[in-house]
Amino acid sequence: MQQNPHRIRLEANRELHARPFPILSATCRLVHLCVRVSPTSRDEVRAWLREKIKDFPDDFQGHWERPGVDSWVRVERHTEFVAITQVVPEGLQFTEVADSQWIDRSPQDVLVLARVSSSVGGQMPADVEAVSTLRGGEVVAGSNFTEDNAGFTSWTVAFKKDPGDEAAGRLLQMILEIETYRTLAVMGMDRIRAVHPILQRVANHLPKEITETLDHDAMMKTLASLSAQESELHAVWEKLAWRIGANQAYHELVFQRLDQLKAHGLDGYVGIRHFLKRRLTPAVSTAETVLRRRSELAEQIDERAQLLRTQLQLNLQSQTRDLLANLDKSAERQIRLQSAVEGLSTVAIAYYAVGLISPTLEPFVEPAFKDWVKAGLAPVVIGVVWWTLSRIRNRVSHNT
Repeated sequence: MQQNPHRIRLEANRELHARPFPILSATCRLVHLCVRVSPTSRDEVRAWLREKIKDFPDDFQGHWERPGVDSWVRVERHTEFVAITQVVPEGLQFTEVADSQWIDRSPQDVLVLARVSSSVGGQMPADVEAVSTLRGGEVVAGSNFTEDNAGFTSWTVAFKKDPGDEAAGRLLQMILEIETYRTLAVMGMDRIRAVHPILQRVANHLPKEITETLDHDAMMKTLASLSAQESELHAVWEKLAWRIGANQAYHELVFQRLDQLKAHGLDGYVGIRHFLKRRLTPAVSTAETVLRRRSELAEQIDERAQLLRTQLQLNLQSQTRDLLANLDKSAERQIRLQSAVEGLSTVAIAYYAVGLISPTLEPFVEPAFKDWVKAGLAPVVIGVVWWTLSRIRNRVSHNT
């Protein structure tokens, strides 16, 4: 099957236009909620969406929008969540559009639940906690960052003048992104905080000193303990590394959006940037500290383990050296014993050889000279035997 040569280019273009800015009136009310999604729960979330949005398509690819002034709905799929934004028609309450019973039936966690009230020339309500001017003072936006009785986080946006539907839609979308990303930036903090006792326990049980006074068994026991601690820290990394990295990315996106909106605190109020810096950044910094602490402990464990392995290797080399020295001494003793045995063997063989050769010569010698014949024959036989054994020994040594 031939591969489509345009696949990568087309996918890149689709990704670029996956989440276009909405076109919204500067005077509108919006409900925005985000639901966690994963590859295994997409079908459940899609079925749940169809309970509320009857015309939601089965072939949803990542972005869907229903046009209309009072019926406008937008659904976007992100990496970790699905975002649903809907216009609240005039005369209806936010809770009538975002039905609490339907939300409670969500198959996955509801990460964000917010409402936005936008108007031209409006005023900030009295309960806002943070207010900033945007776009050089053309817009004022504020939020209480606190859930109301219905569970909504409230945003109020006031345009000085109507900028048009496209400009209003872009700004409102960026405000919704600030609300979404500031929530996701601290997601999973309970798991991150739960790691603190683990890291403290590992730090408390680290061996303080690794010295040569430890015997082999003690070093092996310490090395096994370090390996167990290393495995524990690796499990922490697998559990939190991606989450903390995602939180950092969301945190950066929050302040990127505030920079793009040119947000500045309004006199008499706490600015949105200042509020989030004080409340949001410390949590993200805590997560970064946890990951950094884990890395520091992993480095300390690796250093101690390397030192132990080096010490074990040195001990092994010392033991090998002593063993070789003992083997050399044993070989020397064996050579001395072998030489002694060979000497005795030469004498014994020569004795038997003389005993065998003498009778063959005695008939040809006068009886008075028999002892002289044996005496003269003995050195010759001994020399021949010694020479023969030497040749045999040299040949065996050469072959080995």
